[in-house]
Amino acid sequence: MKSKEYKPGLLKRLGDSEYAAGYLADVLEHESQDAFLIAVRNVLEARQANITKFSRQSGVSRQAIYHALSKRGNPRLSTLTQILKAVGLRITFGTEKKVA
Repeated sequence: MKSKEYKPGLLKRLGDSEYAAGYLADVLEHESQDAFLIAVRNVLEARQANITKFSRQSGVSRQAIYHALSKRGNPRLSTLTQILKAVGLRITFGTEKKVA
């Protein structure tokens, strides 16, 4: 039995800002930093972001975007904030549920 390719469906769902926000929050909470950077790249791809245009919108250079979201990327919080803001998303915080 052939498995369906997941990425086209994911990219379609990531076009919705609420879905994208939940996706990024879930990946950040439950996965590695590498997985989170892949998730951000997926969101940009879903928004069909032309990196040059996106660079102008975010105020982050093309090279910095590519580097920040690469496998060896270790982006600063300010860089991630600018990148996400350019696609209409932001980083938010909540409280941790304590286990008794």
